[in-house]
Amino acid sequence: MARLLRSIAAAAAAIAIGSTSVAAEEALDGLWMDSDGEVILEISKCGGAHCGKVYWLKQPNGADGLPQRDTRNPDESLKSRFVCGLTVLTGFEKQSDGTWGGGTVYVSDLGMSFSGQAEVLSPTRVKVTGYVGLPLFGQSEVWSKVTNPPPRCSNKKPSETKPKD
Repeated sequence: MARLLRSIAAAAAAIAIGSTSVAAEEALDGLWMDSDGEVILEISKCGGAHCGKVYWLKQPNGADGLPQRDTRNPDESLKSRFVCGLTVLTGFEKQSDGTWGGGTVYVSDLGMSFSGQAEVLSPTRVKVTGYVGLPLFGQSEVWSKVTNPPPRCSNKKPSETKPKD
């Protein structure tokens, strides 16, 4: 009987540990707003890592009234990409210390990519760091989980999204 109880306890512990790692992995999944309230990213598993796409923009259109494009990208062939829906986080993998690393953060406002890491601070807060070289010399900001999201941004012209009479 004691052996059976130890086996059940060991199995329960293994399930609890497994559930914790799955929950921790999923903690990065979801919609996250940057600290300035300018963008919401949708982070999810893509391949063996996690990536993030632009879900919403505070300013979805440029000065010309058209949907924003990746005009500051140094690659001429990518400058016509829409910012809405653009993948800007790639390659984030769970690290042994519980953080997420090995990723890249693309900042379309600058047309630049940085190494990236993320640390889930709570179920509603994640600290994201972009850096060149060492994280110590990077910039961090805390993003907030979005539970009641606005509508997803669109790459249609404003006149194409108005209801017809």
